Amino acid sequence: MPFVRVSYLENQYESGQLKLISCEIMNALIAHFRVPEEDYFQVFHAHHGNEFYYSPNYLGVERSDGLLYIQITLKSGRSTTQKTSFYHNLATRLSDTVHIRTEDVFVILVDTELEDWTFGNGIAQMIQPIETDPAEPKAETKHRTIHSKAREVFGDIAPAFVRYSEEVLFEDVWRRSQLSLRERSLITIAALVAEGHTEQLPYHLKLAQENGLTQEEIIEAMTHLAFYAGWPRAASAMQVVKNLGS
Repeated sequence: MPFVRVSYLENQYESGQLKLISCEIMNALIAHFRVPEEDYFQVFHAHHGNEFYYSPNYLGVERSDGLLYIQITLKSGRSTTQKTSFYHNLATRLSDTVHIRTEDVFVILVDTELEDWTFGNGIAQMIQPIETDPAEPKAETKHRTIHSKAREVFGDIAPAFVRYSEEVLFEDVWRRSQLSLRERSLITIAALVAEGHTEQLPYHLKLAQENGLTQEEIIEAMTHLAFYAGWPRAASAMQVVKNLGS
């Protein structure tokens, strides 16, 4: 869901070069952030000299009038490693393909959440269940996609684990309609508490609240679990809830 806005000084680039710049930005997004090819939304702005300002040598980078401001608004969750690799790769691509100086590739990534987007019709498509066309044979309606932090945490050491987390657990299991997202969150929290896996709780507590569970309901579930999973495990889990709220 990236939205790309590119600003440059007028008369610096021809239309053919702008097309190449657009393509290379998209290619880098696909390569590093796994953006779908059809998720392609970009705007280019040419500015007059009295609208375009920059420091020619801030932080030791020697910039020229060929400077490109590339602002990319996208879903949060990319790791620092992913972002820095993206910066390097994009600058290299633009240098190799369009002969833009790497010093003139200025990139800003702006993180957002799923509810911050509508792709038309006044609907927040990324947080709506995916519905089938009534004219087509009925297929399973799926819940919204859940963002996994596996890539951010383990992407540099366990790519297979990340793939299973993203493509199987969160893209398939969590999205099945037989249970609501609220129910799946409650089950997951119960399992983590029962097994004593409190290190995973902060992520799932936040997700549970996004899925409609209140803190009161979560605490009540943990109180109930104390009698079945053990008092210390429930108390440890409640401490996590308390720490997150403080």
